[in-house]
Amino acid sequence: MNDIESDHDSSERELLRAHVRAGWVSALTHDRFGDDDDFFEIGGHSLLIADIMAELAAKAGIRLSLRLFFDNPTVNELTDALASAQALGSRR
Repeated sequence: MNDIESDHDSSERELLRAHVRAGWVSALTHDRFGDDDDFFEIGGHSLLIADIMAELAAKAGIRLSLRLFFDNPTVNELTDALASAQALGSRR
């Protein structure tokens, strides 16, 4: 991967991270959390996950499992998992 591809991947990942954060802020109705805070420890619950994941799936254009969120309950972890899911989806 060259520097241009790396910069493009980095900017796409930051945009994805911004979408994840926005979904959390909307669902939680607050922004008092860091990117490494666990969703469930900052007031989140399972009913909110379906809304967040539906919104992210629509933006990504791929189907997303709720399990992906449970396995990756921080903004950074979910961003990485979504980036991987998008990469896999684009190879099909």
